[in-house]
Amino acid sequence: MNRRVIPAFAAAFALSAAVSVATLSTAEADDETLTVMSLNTWHGGSQVPDGVNTTVQEIKGSGTEVVALQETDKAVTKQIAEKLGWEHYTQSGTDVDIISSQPIEKVDSLSDLAVAAKIKGVWVYSIHLGYTKYGPYNACFDKDSYETIYADEAERKKQAEEIVKWAGSSPAIIAGDLNSPSHMDWTEKTKAKHCDSVVEWPATKAFANGGYGDSYREVNPDEAASPGDTWSPKVATNSDYGNKPEPQDRIDVILYKGGSLDATSSKVYGGDKQNWPSDHRAVITQFKL
Repeated sequence: MNRRVIPAFAAAFALSAAVSVATLSTAEADDETLTVMSLNTWHGGSQVPDGVNTTVQEIKGSGTEVVALQETDKAVTKQIAEKLGWEHYTQSGTDVDIISSQPIEKVDSLSDLAVAAKIKGVWVYSIHLGYTKYGPYNACFDKDSYETIYADEAERKKQAEEIVKWAGSSPAIIAGDLNSPSHMDWTEKTKAKHCDSVVEWPATKAFANGGYGDSYREVNPDEAASPGDTWSPKVATNSDYGNKPEPQDRIDVILYKGGSLDATSSKVYGGDKQNWPSDHRAVITQFKL
């Protein structure tokens, strides 16, 4: 079953209503590659001075073509896109948007979980899974049993499965904040870092079972040498748990499957500067189409 596509008349309406087209400021596109970033904007850039402009400058310096945004809103996304001279797609009732230096061909959305834009013939999704209860706190602070950990992950697993089903079989790139570590990271090899726990995190397992590859972990296969932590460059201790060290994890991902898509490079980006505009690091992956 192919991924559902908006009928022509509906697509035209959606594009006119929800997609803003700006004069593109980037160099001529390479039709054989697509570079995608996932970025949580930390409440629309409101948590740092001049957050919107700082976000714009970080995106400019990243060399990316498409950004899947989380924790944003329509007004902030519009500002960022217009300052970049990019196109954008927003959907009411969500905190996930997409901005692109390349033409947006079609759009779609799934309730408040995800938005999608077709760019260079590939569907790119921005997603944001639920944030409660956060699994590393179960494992590291509450010392919960595996049974409890997996039970508390049920909603994120359900959301991931819903996204996989909705996306269908077409070539796709799913980028976003999972609010969950990866089963590829909490292994026997790294359990000393992860509170002596090995966890098959259900959300990432659901995407893997749906045929999605994890671009960062494929390019950087050693989970000990290249942890790729995205949470958090801003949060070192947790005041709710007696200022214990905050678990550091890779909860922002860029997943992909289908067609001839191939991840040729992938890295975490940002977080070192004091005025970095997010409490997450970004992830950037370049794909060969």
